[in-house]
Amino acid sequence: MTETSIEAFVDIQPHINYLCSLVLNAIKTASEGMTCQEIEMKLSLGSGTATARINELANMTPPLIYKEGKRPNISGRNAAVWFSCKAS
Repeated sequence: MTETSIEAFVDIQPHINYLCSLVLNAIKTASEGMTCQEIEMKLSLGSGTATARINELANMTPPLIYKEGKRPNISGRNAAVWFSCKAS
């Protein structure tokens, strides 16, 4: 990790739980699931921030979200669609 990456990692720590809860709540309220880009746009998050929070939620034990299917994003490229696990 670069010094800049370490500083960014340290700076974001107090906000991670809050950001994860925002992402999870956004996904929970979307009956058709959400792509990462949709989450970014809805929550005004950067791509790296949204992707990191999605990965954290998906990799928790037990996972709080799962991906199922794909749909086109703004550029027309297919993107994974994320859904909330029923237990969350």
